Amino acid sequence: MASTGRAQAREYLEKLGASSVIDRSSFAQAAQRPLEGERWAGCVDSVGGNTLARVLAQMRYGRSVAAVGLAGGNKLDHTVIPFILRGVNLLGIDSVMCPIPRRLQAWDRLRKDLPLDTLDAITELAPLTAVPRIAAQILRGEIRGRVVIDVNDS
Repeated sequence: MASTGRAQAREYLEKLGASSVIDRSSFAQAAQRPLEGERWAGCVDSVGGNTLARVLAQMRYGRSVAAVGLAGGNKLDHTVIPFILRGVNLLGIDSVMCPIPRRLQAWDRLRKDLPLDTLDAITELAPLTAVPRIAAQILRGEIRGRVVIDVNDS
């Protein structure tokens, strides 16, 4: 399942493998209770903030959430109850200091698990001279997928 605030992204997310797509507005409000109905078997959260708090409250017993970003904010206004009563795990993803061998292992796993045509479809190859344009697009939320910078092509 995938979550988005952009209706035009539904088809894109389904092509990536999402069995269904839900509107992110359902996660916009802070969790009203420390635990909600057990809904998720796992989650990769790139938003943080209220979205992460709501997901934590809805995790199934003993499952994990990988926090990979903070587009919705770096504050987590929630309780420890999902961790104590449901054994939920919150995993931080180190995208800064992660050693190269571990990164290579992750990319190898992705290569095996994600069909190459799907990866190609979400990848843009750009020259080094395009970095200022791409950076501005990222800040405006206009980039989806991966951008690979070819440092040899300027």
